Formats: sequence, structure tokens, C-alpha cells
Amino acid sequence: MRTITVHAKRYEFVPAEVTLHKGEPVKLVLISDDVDHGLAVRDLGIRADMPKGKPVEISVTPDRVGDFTGSCSHFCGVGHGSMKLVVHVVDNPQPPH
Repeated sequence: MRTITVHAKRYEFVPAEVTLHKGEPVKLVLISDDVDHGLAVRDLGIRADMPKGKPVEISVTPDRVGDFTGSCSHFCGVGHGSMKLVVHVVDNPQPPH
């Protein structure tokens, strides 16, 4: 299973964009670098609390193609509203015949 690590810090996710493949399970390792954060990508069913200093692992298998915007789900200060993560879900490439 592919693993993608996402860090949260005031007021950004790093990386700010990730690309997943439809139907491919992926482990997301979420790490808050400064204060408690959260990640919510409603359309993909992702919701996780990110306590400071405690990595959180969640698994996701996207079931549709598109661009989905996630946000911080814990108020973390004045820039909280601009804290976004874009998840691009693309079709899984077909293996050659």
C-alpha cells in the first residue's frame, strides 16, 4: 500500500496537493507540527483529528475521479479558513496487454 505523509502547520498542509488513483488503497500519515489540527475531505469520507506531535494513520480508497478540497477541521487561529488540501483522484492506469 502506498503511503503519503501530510504535515499540518499554521496555516497550511504540506504538501498542499496530493494525487490518488481511483480504487487504489492509500495510507495517509497525518502529522501536526505545531498545534492540534484536523483534516476533513467530506466528499471522500476523510475525517481525522491531528493532535500535535502524534502521527495519525488513516486508509482511504477513492471510489470516484475528481478534485476534492479538504480543510482543517479544528480552529487553529486567524488563518484557519485558508488552510486547504486538494486531493486529485485520477483513473488508475490500465496495465499493458
